[in-house]
Amino acid sequence: MMSRIAPLMIGDLEIKVPIIQGGMGVRVSTAPLAAAVAECGAAGTIASVGLPPDTPENRADVPKSSREHLQKQIRQARELSTGAIGVNIMVALSNFEDLVRATAAEDADFIISGAGLPISLPEFAEGSSIKLIPLVASVRGAGLLLKTWKRRYNRFPDAMIVEGPLSGGHIAGYSLEELNNMKKNMSDKPLLENAMKDVIKLAREYEK
Repeated sequence: MMSRIAPLMIGDLEIKVPIIQGGMGVRVSTAPLAAAVAECGAAGTIASVGLPPDTPENRADVPKSSREHLQKQIRQARELSTGAIGVNIMVALSNFEDLVRATAAEDADFIISGAGLPISLPEFAEGSSIKLIPLVASVRGAGLLLKTWKRRYNRFPDAMIVEGPLSGGHIAGYSLEELNNMKKNMSDKPLLENAMKDVIKLAREYEK
């Protein structure tokens, strides 16, 4: 008999199929994909980077065109689905603040943010009930984020995503020895599992 998989709860947001679709930039994970994923009961994610087509008009004012295209994508996704829809916004973007504020003002359910520690994310989403989900790669990064959010904003992340060294090109916190062992074993599973255990333990200390 097949066991039932429990839904993923992020605060009061229920994701019946506990899968969060990853954000893929430059018009890969846009409204149609995010909405299709959400309609299947999982969480659909729009990637905020590289949404405007490369035209002279868009290049003339990149922050404005980026914001407007993101707003359009969120609204289109919401027209296509009532499920969980969120946005991935990279800290490394020069218009990070503008994109966070624009997303928080729309009918999106969550913001996932990495490519740097999203230390100021609560400030830019202030006044919104949107769920804030930082990406962390190590217990050190998680600790800095939790400590800063608590001190500055008296805020705790609604969820955290722990990344391993194979997740992309923005990862820090792993030694050369650990990476060499990962290459030898052809897997980052041990590193990822250890990082997850450490981050969960730390987060529970902040919940007390």
